[in-house]
Amino acid sequence: AALLAVILGFAVWVRFLNRLVRRRSFELSRAEIARKSSELRVAERTRIAVELHDSLSQNLTGIALAVNAGAYDLAKKSLKSCRDELRNCLLDLRNDALEASDMDTAIRKSLAPHVRAVKLSVRFSLARNKLSDDDAYTILRIVRELAVNAIRHGQATELHIAGSVEAQRILFSVRDNGSGFDPQNTPGMAEGHFGLEGIRDRIKNRDGEMKIESAPGKGTKVSIWIKSKY
Repeated sequence: AALLAVILGFAVWVRFLNRLVRRRSFELSRAEIARKSSELRVAERTRIAVELHDSLSQNLTGIALAVNAGAYDLAKKSLKSCRDELRNCLLDLRNDALEASDMDTAIRKSLAPHVRAVKLSVRFSLARNKLSDDDAYTILRIVRELAVNAIRHGQATELHIAGSVEAQRILFSVRDNGSGFDPQNTPGMAEGHFGLEGIRDRIKNRDGEMKIESAPGKGTKVSIWIKSKY
């Protein structure tokens, strides 16, 4: 009886130790995953900061060249572009758009300061955690630039945004009911319009493509695909 009691006690003790080891292993694994996730997020946010720095540096260099050449109107427009860039970055940090649980919410947060009186439809069928911060940030920047252009230059009153992921490619589009334009004759940086040029550079850096469908009085639809970094 004593031996049986010892054996049973030992079995209970071993079972307790196994449960304790499993629990501790789970806690350590979860802590390691959280640490790796934090490191990846810091790295991605660092890349975003570098991208912002490079963009502003390029604009400021252009301003200096324009001032030296006496092109003060172009310098003024370039300076406004820098100001908008900084303001949008600060808005992103303040409204926590990147922390949203889904891209619909992230896009709505990012566009909220710009589309107050505009009818907005967002159908981005992808959970936020399926995108890297870099992917999400790129999408938000491009969508916001297109939306602001549609409202500011096309006087759009409706915006329709859609997106999905197919075979490691992120596909999304922005459609508006604005005044439209001729895609073959768009004003560029020389005229002080930096939006589309900035979007083209951003898409080029992601090995992507952009298609513009528009005509005067017919509204505009911009379709984009970029490679996912997730």
